[in-house]
Amino acid sequence: MIKRFFITGLLTTIVNLALHTLAYIFVLKDVYEAFPAGPAEFIRQLQRKPEELIVWGMVVTSLAMGFLITIVMKWSGANTILTGLKSGSLFGFLFWISVNFGLYASSNFFSLTSVFVDTALSSTVMTLSAAFAAWMLGRE
Repeated sequence: MIKRFFITGLLTTIVNLALHTLAYIFVLKDVYEAFPAGPAEFIRQLQRKPEELIVWGMVVTSLAMGFLITIVMKWSGANTILTGLKSGSLFGFLFWISVNFGLYASSNFFSLTSVFVDTALSSTVMTLSAAFAAWMLGRE
C-alpha cells in the first residue's frame, strides 16, 4: 500500500502540474494580463521571468500538491473516478477559495476577476487530479 501511495502521489503530481500548466498557458496568463492588480511595472517586479524561476522550488511545490491531493483522497476513502470527483471538487473549491481570497485580501498581486477565474480553473484542475489519484488508489 505504501508503494501504491508513493507511485500515486508522484503520478498525481505530474497530472496536476500538467493540467495547471495548460490552464495557465491557455487561460490564466491572458486573464492576469487583461485584469492586472496594478501597473505593468509593479507586476513585472512581482513575477520572475521564466529563466529566473527557481526549479527546485517548483519541484517541491508540485510534489507537495500532488501528495496533498493523494493523501486527502486516501483519507476520504475515494477509490474510483466518481468518488474522486466528488471529494476532489469540494476539497479543490475550498482549498482554492481559501488561497486566492487570502492572497487577494493580503496582497496586491490579484485582481478580483483573476481571483474568480483562477479559483474556477484551479479547482477544476484539483478535482481532475483528485479523480486520477482516487482511481489510482482504488486499482487492484
